[in-house]
Amino acid sequence: MKRMGLLFAALLFAATGVMAQNKGGRVAQPPAPATKQEWTAALSAKVKRFLLLPPPIDGVSGPHTAMVSFVVHRDGTVTDIEIKQSSGVAQVDESARRAIARIAPVAPFPPEMTGESERITAPIRMDLVLPSPTTKDLATGFTFTTPAELKTIGKADASNEETLIYNLASAAPDRIPAVADKPVCEIGFRQWAKDHPRYGWSQEKLNSDTMFDELGKSVREEQEKDGNTIEESRTIDMKGAKAVEMILAPASGPESEKFRRYAVFADTPTGRISLSCVTTPEAFATASPVFTALAQTAQVER
Repeated sequence: MKRMGLLFAALLFAATGVMAQNKGGRVAQPPAPATKQEWTAALSAKVKRFLLLPPPIDGVSGPHTAMVSFVVHRDGTVTDIEIKQSSGVAQVDESARRAIARIAPVAPFPPEMTGESERITAPIRMDLVLPSPTTKDLATGFTFTTPAELKTIGKADASNEETLIYNLASAAPDRIPAVADKPVCEIGFRQWAKDHPRYGWSQEKLNSDTMFDELGKSVREEQEKDGNTIEESRTIDMKGAKAVEMILAPASGPESEKFRRYAVFADTPTGRISLSCVTTPEAFATASPVFTALAQTAQVER
């Protein structure tokens, strides 16, 4: 009767980038493992060589771990591969399964491993890093980088020729849901005419207490005039520009319970940068760091 052992791999199989594959030629074979510990380390190293990250996935980044179970037989074959615990990302699970399927044949069992086969249960982690696409308007130099949790879906119609507006949708709707089928964020830049009172001022002067207080006062008055309640307000840095960051809610009515708005405003030597993002109150705690991260990439490159 076939005897089956149970082995928990001591090493975490992990991928942080696409692994290089053998492109031909002879490769010196390492000596056969002499102990169970050496065998486990050799198995782990081989899994890492065959572990490939899946293609980029909208809205998915960071570490994801799949718990994989499989059986290694004395003759080096590998069977019974299954995902014991999903990573939560189907593509990660499939990449983990394929890596295990490619490792056979594995090293022979050392003398202390007397069974006909061993069942391995081990975590395979993949650190998914998505490229953050940067958008730049060549006419004005307005630039921003979209976080992985969002995606830029193009320019919106602006009320005047001096204003640029880009719409951003959620790439992770389970964590950052849209409200009323509208874009989650609008990020924009209004270019000042050359006769504007602040046009051409240095960023240092625009960041001064006097100028920044004027900016804060004007945007607060505008939000209150539009019927919004300012729940929180603070100062953040936007690539060297001092900015007003606010959390807003409708002042009254049924809409007051449906959404929260995140808004940022900053003056630059050639115009004003603005950002407005809307999501549900329940998602706001998760979404607001993403909104802040977006705001802090915005700048005017000259």
